[in-house]
Amino acid sequence: MMSRNVNRLHPITIMISFFASLKSIVIPGIIILLGRGFHYSLNPSSKQFIDTLIVIVIILFVLCMILIISYINWKRFVYWFEDEELRIEYGLFVKKKRYIPFERIQSLNYKEGVFHRPLKLVKVSIETAADSGGKSEADLTAITRVQADTIEKEMKKAKKKLSEVEQNERVDFYNSPNHQSVRTIIHRMSKKDLILLATTSSGIGVVFSGLAAIMSQFDDWIRYDELYGQLQSFVKLGTIIVIIAVLIFLLISWFVSVVITFLSYYEFVVEKEEDKLFISKGLLEKKRITIPMKRIQGVRIVENPFRQLFGYSTIVIESAGSSGEKGERKIVLLPLVKKQLAFKILEKLFPETQWDLPLEHAPKRAKRRYLLTYLYWLTPITLSISYFAFPYGLWVLIILPLALILGAWQYKSAGYAANEQQLTVVYRGISKITFVTFKQRIQAISLSQSYLAKRKSLGSMTVHIMSGSSGSVASIKHFDQENLEGIFEWYQPNTHSLQNKK
Repeated sequence: MMSRNVNRLHPITIMISFFASLKSIVIPGIIILLGRGFHYSLNPSSKQFIDTLIVIVIILFVLCMILIISYINWKRFVYWFEDEELRIEYGLFVKKKRYIPFERIQSLNYKEGVFHRPLKLVKVSIETAADSGGKSEADLTAITRVQADTIEKEMKKAKKKLSEVEQNERVDFYNSPNHQSVRTIIHRMSKKDLILLATTSSGIGVVFSGLAAIMSQFDDWIRYDELYGQLQSFVKLGTIIVIIAVLIFLLISWFVSVVITFLSYYEFVVEKEEDKLFISKGLLEKKRITIPMKRIQGVRIVENPFRQLFGYSTIVIESAGSSGEKGERKIVLLPLVKKQLAFKILEKLFPETQWDLPLEHAPKRAKRRYLLTYLYWLTPITLSISYFAFPYGLWVLIILPLALILGAWQYKSAGYAANEQQLTVVYRGISKITFVTFKQRIQAISLSQSYLAKRKSLGSMTVHIMSGSSGSVASIKHFDQENLEGIFEWYQPNTHSLQNKK
């Protein structure tokens, strides 16, 4: 079947590509310019006038080159449908061709950025089973929604034809003419939960990291002697003033993280149609992620300490390939939801899975190892700091009892359970993680045992699954070695039951 009607991307692609390239060079450019100090002048009589003109010419030349390259890339990028394939031609200097059979397409992900929404355009990322390196098979930067729907229709048509051939004309319910697929809403995040998610997010750490990274680039031109003198004067104002200033800075960082989270998860909706999940979210940049159910390798229930107090959790799914944003292996299915409601939703999506299996916990003889896990290396560090920074260094000693409490908490949380086709692993760093996967999805199970653990007949287990473009793991430590070997035997082919060895 031939259909050589060539399609182009929308011209706004030029500006999207231009600003994307500009974004990647603007920070290094600013750092280079500021590295010379503020020695620029537009006064013709100034010594810096010629240097300033040279800098301006270089900047304009770079901007023009970026714009020209963006235009050429847009002009040379075309796509069309032919022989049940999506065919793409592109390339700046060398013309490249990419042919993607429709039956190989696993999902189509949509994104509507600030350039797309006013013009009713979308960015389409095409995912296939062969995606590697966290990249999609192809990206259509800006096309109309009608064009996006056409790609989806062509894909469904090709898959339907292939299904009919494979079934030797057997009647299939989902492909029958009388069947119409219905998309149902699985979960819609309420405004209350969205605000709670934003206010309890850990994004403040990202904000701090960003500020620290930016400040570290200005070491060459910050006059630290003057800054130090100003700080001394500031500290003399009193401890209360300093504390208030720090609190204001923390409040601003927290507010920024709240805004970022609110914008990212606004109108968060999970839908299901046949064997696919659709996740939509975003205010300024609206995104829609498509996840085929057959690519889901496992589920993680994440409970951080604060949210756990109120019975809330976050549900994350592990998906093979790169269905997430920029190839993320973990996809947030339910950002914030009551744990009991989460179980009801998961039971609808995975009816064959048991979410309340009784856990096998770590033996009592392992408790000491949990308690001492952090003390082995924290004790010499804290004692050294308290000695060399006496008396203020004594404050770091409070870390030691906190480490003991964390170890006891991890001991209480750790556990595992298994039935014929399912494995559940529970562990804790700071947040409690309940990891659920299926026997046929497990890539490998590895057991390890140190010399000291061997004396106590204790061991550790790591479960590997395919996730993203690489993989993901879940580990438990200091469990009865014989019971872990029972899980190892359960994982062997043709084994369907788990017998704990005593």
